[in-house]
Amino acid sequence: MAQEGYAQCNASFLRQHGKITNSDYQTLNAVSKATATRDLTELVEKFKILKRTGDIGAGTNYVLIGS
Repeated sequence: MAQEGYAQCNASFLRQHGKITNSDYQTLNAVSKATATRDLTELVEKFKILKRTGDIGAGTNYVLIGS
């Protein structure tokens, strides 16, 4: 799962842009698509920090819950 450094980078990106995609996450954290998918799914389902929005696949965005 994403480490502390990732979390700060991702939180900053989310505050600036209001959403993050799998592709954004891959670029910001220098991880593979599979790792980005696992991390984002964990942030949605386990930690309930993000909410999945949009279409499944390329149209999926993640937003902070409460924003």
